[in-house]
Amino acid sequence: MRAVKRAAGPGARSAKGGFTLLEVVVALTIFAVGILAIIELFSGSLRLSEGARDVSAAQVYASQRMEEALLAPDPVPGVESGAFGEKYRWEMMTTQEPTEEESPYREMRIQVIIRWDDGEQERSVDLSASRWERIQPDEKG
Repeated sequence: MRAVKRAAGPGARSAKGGFTLLEVVVALTIFAVGILAIIELFSGSLRLSEGARDVSAAQVYASQRMEEALLAPDPVPGVESGAFGEKYRWEMMTTQEPTEEESPYREMRIQVIIRWDDGEQERSVDLSASRWERIQPDEKG
């Protein structure tokens, strides 16, 4: 048998196989872009997690202030404010709603707002509730 030798042209590969330098560079570039996308996803999830933590903490603080206001023996209409630590500020507004003449109850409206700075913007959580009190006969007039 006779061995036939083929001529190697500009597009033909050598019989040894392997990758060219250009193929390796393209593969590494695609790999690097994929790794950067994954890193960006992780950092984005960390930012979202931090934001969710702040909102959860603010909701707990608002609930705490609301429970204190609802359990107060004699609420007084007005505005109170304060802070929870260095990050969160609270404001509680208590208002007495007008009552109907025949109603034996008086409505006290309580609103608690928790605010905090989240980088460039201010965020807040708002919680409202009503408290009904029985009107004493001598208060009706």
